[in-house]
Amino acid sequence: MSFRDALLQALRHLRAHRLRSLLTLFGLVWGTASVIFMVAWGEGVTQMLELGFAKTGKNLGQFFAGRIGEDFTAAVDRRYLWYTQDDVDRLRRRARLPALIGAQTQEHLPLALGQRALDIDVRGMDPEAVAIRGVALASGRTLSQMDLSQHRRVVVLGHDVRQKLLGARGGIGAWVRIAGQPFQVVGVLARMGDQLGRDGDKIDDQAWVPITTFRVLWPRWWTDQPWVESILYRLRDRHLRLETEREMRAILAEGLGVRSDDTEAVLHWSSLELLSQLPLDQMRGVLFALASATLVIGGIGTLNLMLDSVHERRQEIGVRLAVGARRRDVTLHFFLETLCVVALGGLLGVALGLAGCALLASLDFPDLVPVPVLSWRIVALALAVMTAVGFGAGVVPAWRAAQVDPAMTLRME
Repeated sequence: MSFRDALLQALRHLRAHRLRSLLTLFGLVWGTASVIFMVAWGEGVTQMLELGFAKTGKNLGQFFAGRIGEDFTAAVDRRYLWYTQDDVDRLRRRARLPALIGAQTQEHLPLALGQRALDIDVRGMDPEAVAIRGVALASGRTLSQMDLSQHRRVVVLGHDVRQKLLGARGGIGAWVRIAGQPFQVVGVLARMGDQLGRDGDKIDDQAWVPITTFRVLWPRWWTDQPWVESILYRLRDRHLRLETEREMRAILAEGLGVRSDDTEAVLHWSSLELLSQLPLDQMRGVLFALASATLVIGGIGTLNLMLDSVHERRQEIGVRLAVGARRRDVTLHFFLETLCVVALGGLLGVALGLAGCALLASLDFPDLVPVPVLSWRIVALALAVMTAVGFGAGVVPAWRAAQVDPAMTLRME
C-alpha cells in the first residue's frame, strides 16, 4: 500500500468517526503547539534576561571598595576603603584578561532648567566607562578624552531625563544646571528601557559628565586624591569570567593593602555571575518535558483510536489475509495509517504554534515581559517529538492487526 492510499484510508476512517477523531486530533494539535510555544517561550525568557542584563553593559563587571573584613582584622580597625585613579591605571597596565577598564563616580544631584528641576543619578565617567556601557546615542556626541583633560562642563543626558527636563525637541546645545553648576548638553542617549541588575537608577534616568569635572565640583571630604566610586570592566571571554575576576581582585587588593580573598574589602558584581545563578537550562528542560507530556497524551489518544480501528475492521483484515495479503502488508498499512493521523494533527499543531508565537511577538509588551522566540531548531524539535510519538502510537495497532486470524474472522458472521 502506498502512502497516498494509507492517507486516504486514514481520512475516511477519521470522517466515519468524527467526534472521536476530533478529540484525537485535538490532543495531537494541542500537544505539538505546546512543544513549539513552550520551548519558544523558554528561549524568550533566556533572551529577555540576557538583554535585560546587557543593557547595563555587555559582559559587564564592577568592583567596589568596601571595608576590611572582620575575619582579617580587629573590629576596631575595620576601616572603609576607596579606589583612586592610580588603581584604575594599575589595572590597565597589569591586567591581561579584561578587554576594557573604566572608572565612574556617582551621586544624586539636582538637575534644573528654568523652573523645572529633577533629582537624578549623575555619573562621572571616562570614555572607557562610556564604551563599556555601550549605549547608543540618539543625537550629539559622547564624552571624550579632551573633555576630561580640560575639565569641561558638558553633560550627556539619558532619554527620560531629556524628555522630562527639555521636552521631546530639546537637546544638544542647551544649558542646564547640576547642583547649581552650568553644564552644556552635548549628547542624548537612545532609550534603553528597563534593566536588570543595575547599580542605581536606570540609564534613561542618568546624566553623564566627565569624571575629572565631577571630582573638582563635588569632592569627597575624606580624601584629596582623584577618587573612583567603582571600576567597570568588560570581559574579553565569558568562559574566563572567574579567572578575570581573580586577576583583577589580586591587583586591586594589592593597591588597597588588603588580602585578595577579603571579599568584604574588594566587592564584586557581574551580570554574567547573576545569569549563571539562574536555573535557565532546568527551566527550559521542565517546559519541554511538560509540553512533550501533552503531546504523548495526544499520542495515547491516537493509539486508542487505531486499536479501535483494528478491532472494528477485523473482518476486512481477515479477508485480505485470506486472499493472499501478507501480514507485513497489513502491518505496514496500519502503521502508515497511524502516521498519517499523527502527521495531520502534528502539522496542524505546528501551524497553530507558529501562529501563536508570531501573534504574541507582534504585540507591544513591556521590556521585561518575555515573548516566544522562534527558530528552526524549535520547529525541528517539535517535529522530532511528533515523529517519535507517531512511531510509538503506530507500532502497537500495526502489530495487533498482523495477529488477526483469518479463519476466526471469516466465521464471525
